[in-house]
Amino acid sequence: MDERKRFPAWRPAAILAAVVGVFGVSVAVGVAGVVAAEQRQTAQEQLQRRSSVVTARVAAEARRYTDSVSLAAAALGWREEVTAESFAEVTEPVVRMRLPGASSVVFLAAADSGTVAQTQRRWRSLGAADLVLRPVGGGGEHIFSIFSVPLDGAAAPAGIDATQAPAPTYALRESRAGHRVVVSDAYHLLRDRTVPAAARQLSFVITAPVLAPADAAGRRAFRGWVLMGLRGQDFIGDALRESSQDLIDVTLRAHTATGTADIATLRAAAGGRRDLAWQANVRVANRSWMLAYAAAGPSLPGGSTGLPTSLAAGGTVTSLLLAGLVWVLATGRVRAQAQVTAATARLRTTADELAGQKDYLAQVLDAVHVTILTCDTEGRLVHTNTEGRTRIGDAGARRHVADLAADLTLVYPDGSPYPMDRSPLLRALNGEDVRGEEVVRILPDGSRRYLITHSRALRTPAGEPAGAVSSSYDVTALREREAELTAFAGVVAHDLKNPLTSLTGYAEIVQEDLAELPDMHRQAGMLDRMLNTGARMRRLIDDLLELAAARDGAVRPDDVDLRELVEDVVEERLVTAGAPMPRIHVAALDRVHADPAMVLQLVDNLIGNAVTYTPPGESAHLEVTSADTGDGWVRVEVADRGIGIPAGQHQAVFNDFHRAHPAAGYSGTGLGLAICRRIVTRHGGTIGVEDNPGGGARFWFTLPSSAG
Repeated sequence: MDERKRFPAWRPAAILAAVVGVFGVSVAVGVAGVVAAEQRQTAQEQLQRRSSVVTARVAAEARRYTDSVSLAAAALGWREEVTAESFAEVTEPVVRMRLPGASSVVFLAAADSGTVAQTQRRWRSLGAADLVLRPVGGGGEHIFSIFSVPLDGAAAPAGIDATQAPAPTYALRESRAGHRVVVSDAYHLLRDRTVPAAARQLSFVITAPVLAPADAAGRRAFRGWVLMGLRGQDFIGDALRESSQDLIDVTLRAHTATGTADIATLRAAAGGRRDLAWQANVRVANRSWMLAYAAAGPSLPGGSTGLPTSLAAGGTVTSLLLAGLVWVLATGRVRAQAQVTAATARLRTTADELAGQKDYLAQVLDAVHVTILTCDTEGRLVHTNTEGRTRIGDAGARRHVADLAADLTLVYPDGSPYPMDRSPLLRALNGEDVRGEEVVRILPDGSRRYLITHSRALRTPAGEPAGAVSSSYDVTALREREAELTAFAGVVAHDLKNPLTSLTGYAEIVQEDLAELPDMHRQAGMLDRMLNTGARMRRLIDDLLELAAARDGAVRPDDVDLRELVEDVVEERLVTAGAPMPRIHVAALDRVHADPAMVLQLVDNLIGNAVTYTPPGESAHLEVTSADTGDGWVRVEVADRGIGIPAGQHQAVFNDFHRAHPAAGYSGTGLGLAICRRIVTRHGGTIGVEDNPGGGARFWFTLPSSAG
C-alpha cells in the first residue's frame, strides 16, 4: 500500500497543531488558576488586616466603657458620703460621653434579709427619697440598685434586687472580692424583661467596687458598686460599622450561663457567599470575647477581578489561533517552522507582558486603602485611585495639580490658611519630600476632615525625573476621639484635684497643730508622707494635662530668641535650686521659628531633668548649645554630667510614664520627656538622646530655623 495514503501529509501538521493548541490552552488555564489563587490569598490578607483594625477598635471601645465605670467608682469612693447628689456629679462625665449600647449607670448596695428596712431608711436619707427595696427570694444577701442614671433615654428604676439573675450576682461578688473591674457573662438585662422576646439583646454588666480612702491601717472600707449595663448588638453596631467599612461580617461571641453564644452580629451589605473566615480574641477586664469575621472574597479589594478570566480567554484564543497558524504553515516546512518559532516567541513575550501587568495591578490594589494621586513632570494629573475618586471626586476633570489645589479648601490644624503653592504634589515636583504632614480639608457643607499627607518625587530607573506621587489618609475619627478623651481627662483632673486640695489642706492644718504638741514626731512623719503623696499626685495630674496640651493644643509659631528664653529658664531654676548649686553654661544660641510657650516647656523639662538626675551630693553641671544644620533647621543640645541613661533605654525614655531609674529614689511621673517628644514632633522636628563622652547624657532636638 502507498505510504502516502497510509500517512496523509496533513496528519503530522494536525498532530503538531493539536499539541500546540492543547499546550497553549493548558498554560493559559494554569496561569489563570495561579492568578486566581493569588487573588484569593490577597482577599484573605485583606480580611485579616481589616479584622485586626476591627479587633483593635473593639478593644479600645471596651476599655473606654470599663475605664468610665472604674473612674466613676474611684471618684465616688473619695467622696465623704455616697449621696444622690455626689452620684449625679460623678456620673455626669459618663452621661456626656454618650456611650453606644450603654443602658444606665447604677450605684448598688448590699443588705441582709433582716436589714432591708434599715437599709431603705438609710439610703432615703441620702437622697433616694422614693426608694423602695424589693428583695427576691429567701434569706441571705440581697444587692439593690439605689441610685440610677439612664444612658439610653429609658427610665431606670431603683430598688431592683440584682441577685435574681446569676450573671450580675456573680460579677458583683467577684468585683467586691477582688477590688477590680469585672464584666459579667452575657444575659438579658433585668430591665429588659418587659421588652418582647424577639427584641431582647444579650447584654453584659460592667461593675467596679466603691472603696473608701484607706484608713491608718491601710484598709479600704467597701461602700457598694458602680454598675453599667451594655447591650451587645447596639455596642457592636455603633462601634464597628465604620471600622468594618460594610465589607466584612462581625460576630461577637461570649460566655453565657449555658456556654458560648453569639451575642451580636454586624452583617456587611456586600452580597455573595462568605468564603473567607477569621477570628480573634479580645480581653475585656476579666473576660475574653471572641470576634468571628467572615467575608465574600470578591467583595474585598483585590479579592476578585476579571484578570484570571481574561488570561484564560486570551490565552485560549491565542492558542487556538496559533494552532490554526501551525496547521496552515506546517506544510511550508522550513518557512512554516520559522513562522511557528516566531509565533512561539511572541507568545512568550505576551506572557511576560501579562506577568508585568499583573505585578503592576497588584501594586495598585495594595494601595487602595489610601488616596493616591500621581502627576507627570509638568504637573499634569496622571492617575487617581478608587479611594481618591471617592474622597475628592473625579480628578480626571482637573488637568493640573494647581487646578486640584484651587478646588480643595485646606487649612492647617490650628486654623491658619494652607497656601495653594504648598500642595504636596507641587512640593514633591520641586524636590521636597512631605512626610506625615497634617492638614484639614473643609468640605462644602462646612464639616472638617483631618488628613495625614505624604508625597515624594518619582524617577525613572536611569534617575531622570518622572513626576510625583502623593498619598493621604483620613484620621478624622482618631482626632475626634482624642478630643473627647482630652475633654474627659480635663473633667477627671478637675474632679481629682478638688478632693486632693481638701486632703492636703486638712493635713497641713493638722501638721501645724501637731507641731505645738510634744512627743508627736511619729504622727508628724505620717502627715509629711501624706503631703508628699498629695504633691506627687498633683504633679502627675499637671503632667497629664501638659501632655494633652502638647499633643492637641494649637501651635502658634513665632520667631524666638532661644538664648533669652533659655537664660530665663536657667535663672528660675537657680532661684529654686538647693545646695549644691547647679553650674549651667548657655552658649550663643540660634533663633528658631516655633511656639514660644511650647519651646519654654520643652527647655524647662530638659534642664529640669538634667538638674534632677545628678548623683547625690554632687553639683549638677550642664551645657546648652545649638548649631544651624544649613537645611532650615536648628539642632539644640543639652549635655549633662548626671547619672546617664541605662543601656537599651535611649528610645524608651520618651514613652509615656517610662522612668529610666525607678528604684533610685528620684522624683518624677515619667511624662516629662514624653511631653518634650510631642512638642518637637508637632513642630516637624526630631528628638533623641546619646551618651555624653565622659559621663552623663546628651539630649538633642531640632526646630525650624528663624527666617530672620
